[in-house]
Amino acid sequence: MSFLRAIPAMRARAAYRASLAPFSSSASTSSSAPEPPPILDALLESSNEVRPTPAATDLWGNPVPSAYDAEAPAVDDGPPLAPADSYPRTNPASVGYNAARAAYGKEKPLYAVSVKATRNNTIVTFARPNGNQLVTLTGGKLGFKKSNRNGYEAGYQCAVGVIGAMEERLKKDDFEWELFLKGFGSGREAMLTAITTSVGANVKDRLKRVTDRTPIKIGGTRGKKARRI
Repeated sequence: MSFLRAIPAMRARAAYRASLAPFSSSASTSSSAPEPPPILDALLESSNEVRPTPAATDLWGNPVPSAYDAEAPAVDDGPPLAPADSYPRTNPASVGYNAARAAYGKEKPLYAVSVKATRNNTIVTFARPNGNQLVTLTGGKLGFKKSNRNGYEAGYQCAVGVIGAMEERLKKDDFEWELFLKGFGSGREAMLTAITTSVGANVKDRLKRVTDRTPIKIGGTRGKKARRI
């Protein structure tokens, strides 16, 4: 029984020796290097073969052209880009503004007209750019008394007088002007009316800015203490 059990092991050893026989060297072989076994040649030939790449297909089995195929259509990445020199290197608005300034001439001096319309009087002042006053007219200075000093007619007459002084100044100096308003008296509307009518036709086009300087109370002052009896 022991001999029958040893037969499979003996067969396995004989098969292992037979597989190593082509790689083993004997004393009868020459000094030259042994030839590679046939299995190595088969591996080299299989690695040098150019295997065809399987064609890609979609879900319905239709062939999909490859991006590397010479006959495949070009891939569209989007609309064509503009050339590098097509974008402006400067702000078009600033270029237009500077060109208009250059065509118009040098910058003109900016005079100021201030209107202070209170509940008691109307004060209109015409001043140079440095703040020096040229003409100052009030309702009382034009002959209006008491409550008439803050009326619409007093404000209108002050506006007419200041506009006349501006026209006289235009004969000596070419200037522009800005209007400052303060208060909500009747002289405020009288000044705006005089500018928009034929009285201010010669100076209306030179007006560059209108600013309201009327102070607005936020919260106001503290109220009077309540009386207690």
